[in-house]
Amino acid sequence: MAKIWLLSKLLVGLALCGYTLAFTDYLLKSCSQSGFCLRNRHYAKEVLKSGRNVYSLDSSSIQYDNSNHTFVANIQKDVSSDKDGLDGRKVILPLFIDVLEGGSVRIKIDELRNNDTNLNSDVLNRKRYDEAASWAFDKQAQLRPFDVEFKRSVWPFQRHSTHIKSKDSDVSLKVSLKKFRIEIFYRGKLVLVVNDRMLLNIEHQRALENNSSEKLTEELTFDDFVDSFHYSREDSLPFGPESAALDFTLVGVNDVYGIPEHADSLRLKDTSEGDPYRLFNVDVFEYNLNAKTPMYGSIPFMIGINPNFAAGIFWVNSADTWIDIEYTTGDTRTHWISENGVIDVIIFLADKPLDITTAYTEITGKPQLPLISSIGYHQCRWNYNDESDVLTVDSQMDKAGIPYDFIWLDLEYTDGKKFFTWKPDAFPDPHRMLRKLWKHGRNLVALIDPHLKANYEVSQLVENTETSVRSDDGSSYHGHCWPGESIWIDTMSKPARDLWSTLVTKFLDKCQNLHIWNDMNEPSIFSGPETTAPKDLIHGGGFEERSIHNLYGLSVHETTYDAMKEFYKTENRRPFVLTRSFFAGSQRTAATWTGDNVANWDYLRQSIPMCLTNNIAGFPFIGADIAGFSGNPTQELLIRWYQAGMWYPFFRGHAHIDAARREPYLLQEPAKSIVRDTIRLRYSLLPTFYTAFYAASVNGTPIMNPMFYVHPEIKELYSIDDQFYLGESGLLVKPVTDSGSETVSVYFPEGRFYEYKTMKAFTVKKQGSIEIEVPLNEQALFIEGGHILARRERYRRSSMLQKNDPFTLVIAPDAYGKAHGRLYVDDGETFSYEDHKFLEVAFDFEDCVLASRALHVAAGQELFSTKVERILIAFPDKCGTARAMFTQGTESWAHPVRRETDANLVVIENPKLSLENAWSLELS
Repeated sequence: MAKIWLLSKLLVGLALCGYTLAFTDYLLKSCSQSGFCLRNRHYAKEVLKSGRNVYSLDSSSIQYDNSNHTFVANIQKDVSSDKDGLDGRKVILPLFIDVLEGGSVRIKIDELRNNDTNLNSDVLNRKRYDEAASWAFDKQAQLRPFDVEFKRSVWPFQRHSTHIKSKDSDVSLKVSLKKFRIEIFYRGKLVLVVNDRMLLNIEHQRALENNSSEKLTEELTFDDFVDSFHYSREDSLPFGPESAALDFTLVGVNDVYGIPEHADSLRLKDTSEGDPYRLFNVDVFEYNLNAKTPMYGSIPFMIGINPNFAAGIFWVNSADTWIDIEYTTGDTRTHWISENGVIDVIIFLADKPLDITTAYTEITGKPQLPLISSIGYHQCRWNYNDESDVLTVDSQMDKAGIPYDFIWLDLEYTDGKKFFTWKPDAFPDPHRMLRKLWKHGRNLVALIDPHLKANYEVSQLVENTETSVRSDDGSSYHGHCWPGESIWIDTMSKPARDLWSTLVTKFLDKCQNLHIWNDMNEPSIFSGPETTAPKDLIHGGGFEERSIHNLYGLSVHETTYDAMKEFYKTENRRPFVLTRSFFAGSQRTAATWTGDNVANWDYLRQSIPMCLTNNIAGFPFIGADIAGFSGNPTQELLIRWYQAGMWYPFFRGHAHIDAARREPYLLQEPAKSIVRDTIRLRYSLLPTFYTAFYAASVNGTPIMNPMFYVHPEIKELYSIDDQFYLGESGLLVKPVTDSGSETVSVYFPEGRFYEYKTMKAFTVKKQGSIEIEVPLNEQALFIEGGHILARRERYRRSSMLQKNDPFTLVIAPDAYGKAHGRLYVDDGETFSYEDHKFLEVAFDFEDCVLASRALHVAAGQELFSTKVERILIAFPDKCGTARAMFTQGTESWAHPVRRETDANLVVIENPKLSLENAWSLELS
């Protein structure tokens, strides 16, 4: 223990002195060092060898279609079959199955616990944790059982089963009783099997002295009541072994995705020869790449696809979780293992993977519709020193003609690292600074973390009100983070959330453009095991950190968001919150990023599949630090990272305190001009980005869209994770991610495409890769034929200054001369859209006629410009190009056009149209 104590002190000391260390594997457990992971892997291996089953349904306990659930029964775990003197010893595990509206299936398995335990605590809750869903699910989610039909059958040799068929969907189930197993069918075809390999394992409650007699022959006793890992040997493990595990086989599927956050490929890898993927929120500075190790966030949601259907698995558990994946001939086998809690899983089935993401967000909530300014450019570093420094950056960005919307303050703005304070000599009048920023519509983000420096006004208030996280003895837990000795707010409890809300409100103090960054909320604890909290800490409700760990960050940022929303309700203004730690449901209230990356090409390359994974897992508002948090990028890397990063939904430049200053206006040419033009391209496309964010907020659709989400019928796209589409816009992007490269290989589906910059058309007759030249000042950017997008082309210093600017429409017809698109516009700042104060327009181009029709018009208030100043129509070969005939209502008029022969493009200038009115034009 002395060595562990000394190492902990060394790491804390280095951190507090400003030194940083790259992440090292020895700080985290491997599966073989994690008691419950090793035990369940061993159990799986032994059960597959023995073929023995100890879990069966008690047929006398079955209830069909009661008022609350589709199917209710007790699973019996027989722990007596190979033990002398334990005849009839069975553990009762209540089972609930619900067929939900839309065809998804929810399965829950709990445990009826007895008093067979050594626990001597009046503080701890003895139940298995069953509240993850209350945090992860949207409050408006519809989870009522759907109408079903039942059929009970008897198979040969007394193999009993029950068939359940949804009346209004294509989903049916077969529940086997003697050996608990659930087969799920979609449109009559078997697509997923629950407990296919009999790996269900509920480590039931038992006292230490009874442990050996309660064990099955297939089980290990490794670390049942102790933790032998170097840095967590003090874990008291008050309940002993209590893991929950289950296997799922996806039939006919050989490609699975999801379960962020990992620095790995988009398509998940087979784990048969190594460790499983792990979901356990931790602080991983300079994290490993191409790794299955845990990171800052956890979304236990997996998607499997083939060209005919898609399936999703949502494992609703917030404890430390490992996931094994095995690709076999034609199928994918997965094994989910959590340290404790109930088994609560939702299965989704649909024709396409996009429908799976949509169904998942129907339950966990749609992504927030953010401030339009928050999808502009963010300028950040650790740290801007004082008010003068902030305002200098602000003015220099303007002088360089570089638009931006947010500037950020990291840790050092505080008075001695005490959150909810300002360093008095550096920021003597924060309101004055904020007012100056607001003149051009700009915002400030300040860091507020859940750790609070010990022995100052705020932390003393938290301790006095007993709203801090507690040690296993019930006292307030003290650990080490940036301020040194610290305590942590327990936002899992309502009194703590109320207090945190009060603190946030007081900090905002009459501001209108101040927003909050919740960092280090895994929580990161320098003195803690695996860089985070001891698992036997206690939260509100008497639940251990072990049970709620992956939820904690969500509880912090959601409480922050709710407090800000309440504070800004007078102006009806939307808050912006950035979180590092996240869980299923975080998309409702926050943005996130990929954490503490490094300024090298490998991290740039890895950022794309990481962002894509979050997008398909329902949390699309994500980005990566440009151009690497730690280290100093080369000029080439910085340029290429901005070119890639402008497509991240969250677009932020950020740098470590020890990195050289690299604000865009400081760059040498040609980098300065290229980065400026890249940021300006982002701003010109804000209408298209914002429309994609709106679609995500309504349908849960990705903003960075994997190729196979748009073309699930093309199996060759299933492994591509270095190019993507922007929402449903048809914009296809392939960033350059290799040093010295001025060509990229872009994979194109069949059809017509357009080079974005020139609008020159080309036809892909056979899908495949094409080499594209990409000089340093260019991007591999294309529009897929069949799309219409909108942009605002005038330079403005911020997004707020764009709101009165007119639109340019870009029409890119497919090979059949057709194109479609949508545009969403609102005030970009308030929740007025919830009162239907927005404009949504549909565009259609066919037979040389462009038609615009408003799907929804904001009544009684002009919130924004709806003027059109330019229309570009590409490849008009089958159309006349002498003039454009406009029709609006009963009026018609001719308008001149300009033909650009090099690009085969028709340009219509100043057509004097407004988007709230229906109109059409015909080329003649």
